Amino acid sequence: MTTFDYIAAFYARRHKTESIVREIDSLLSAQPLSVRAIPFGCDMATLEWLDGRTAGERQVQILYKDRRLSCFQLNYSFKDHGRQKKETGRFFTLQDEQYPSVFVALTIEPTNFYHRALFPLLTAFYPKIMMTFITHKKLRRLLERFQSEGDYSELVITRASQRLRYEELERGHHNIPVVSWPSISLSEAFDWVYQQNGWFESISFDVRRQHRTLANISLARKGIVRANALFANAYKSFLKPVSKTIHDNLELFSHRARLEREDSSPRPLTIDFEAGQFRDLEENRRFIKAMRRLKTASVSVLHGNPYIQLSIIDYFDGSVFDLWVLDERQIVIVPQLKGSVAAIKRLINHVFDDYAEGDLSNYTGR
Repeated sequence: MTTFDYIAAFYARRHKTESIVREIDSLLSAQPLSVRAIPFGCDMATLEWLDGRTAGERQVQILYKDRRLSCFQLNYSFKDHGRQKKETGRFFTLQDEQYPSVFVALTIEPTNFYHRALFPLLTAFYPKIMMTFITHKKLRRLLERFQSEGDYSELVITRASQRLRYEELERGHHNIPVVSWPSISLSEAFDWVYQQNGWFESISFDVRRQHRTLANISLARKGIVRANALFANAYKSFLKPVSKTIHDNLELFSHRARLEREDSSPRPLTIDFEAGQFRDLEENRRFIKAMRRLKTASVSVLHGNPYIQLSIIDYFDGSVFDLWVLDERQIVIVPQLKGSVAAIKRLINHVFDDYAEGDLSNYTGR
């Protein structure tokens, strides 16, 4: 008996901007399928430039466009047991209504399409396309708000990938990439990772109401969502706030280079921590050691005691930064003649991933 191809039938329809999220949600409620949603920022307010582009063994073709919604076909090839294979998949991109430089790629194709084709395609166009990261605190707030606003009884973690920062590994801890917590609560899991000076790379959970499982959803540090139900709720609770984060970061990181200013004046930004972060000189050593592990840039230590001054040169595009720690709760990043958005993001990602997470803001000179 021939099995009906719900995925092909769904893509064969011409969908509308206003209804695509609801229609995907309806499809998931009727069929055992999953959707993946990948939020990203783009330095252009349209993705029409993707039409006809190639990246390695992947080629993109636009099928149709409806205002902020575009549907693409992606042809790709890969090796399977030594044999070259060719496949085709499809995906949508939905431009955020409020933030035109932010998009979400949506696909209901099987997992292999996401891993072999779509995600590698988007990362291949870096830095024209840039993804984000969610801090540990924000990830927790998003999950707690999702549970509260949906009036769900509990979120039960089924799978989690966590990373410990290097300093903790040197003290004898082990970096376990995948940990299953079938019975641990959300708060217990986040408290444990925080105490270990780590962060979640991704977290999958069952959404329950009165002991009934309504959906399985995963949320990654990059803001990527996978859901087999409740997608409209997940889009509102996760992807909309992440889209705002992408927009805010693009605004914060843009036009920092001295060459972009008529008077060549600096536009520093800061990473702010709780009081006492750099109270001890031993913390200076830990921070400098973490920064020396930055593989995308050259790091020169000009001063390490009692204050910190680093000179950082990005390998990818030559952006140059001075980095200062002059008080116990703040890192000041000063872009020099060149300071691209991508280079700033690489630098901050490293600080957050390898040292500690803080709050980003403009330098106020306090």
